[in-house]
Amino acid sequence: MVKIKDRLQCAAEYLDHCIGQQPVIDMIQQGQTTYYIFENGHELPLLCFCCAKPLATMDLTDARRDMQGRRLVSMSMGMVYNESEEEFLQFRLEFSGKGWFSKTLFVPVAPEVAVKMRHPLGCAYGKSAPKKASGRKKAKRRKR
Repeated sequence: MVKIKDRLQCAAEYLDHCIGQQPVIDMIQQGQTTYYIFENGHELPLLCFCCAKPLATMDLTDARRDMQGRRLVSMSMGMVYNESEEEFLQFRLEFSGKGWFSKTLFVPVAPEVAVKMRHPLGCAYGKSAPKKASGRKKAKRRKR
């Protein structure tokens, strides 16, 4: 669960509404953060599953080539261990294979990627549109 717009929401359900089954069309890097760009315009930051900081810089050209065309097919949680044998809960994005012999790809990320995802205009889960003036206020303006 993550807090989005002052409400606790399931990160997996939230991501599924916006980018479920969407193909990755590009990857970009802005500052230290790398983003998956999805066909419907959503931009998902890649954040470390254990600290929610941007993942280490990678070879963007190779990563882009590997990710383009893959679809986000599911998300899961699993237990992993660090060097000190401490147990951590890991949130994973699962992407489709790219062809007949290609395997699915698991990408561990922080659930906070849902909070920091950038939405295109028109996305119901993105920023709210500015409120319009009520009819009453419009009427008052017309009287003047």
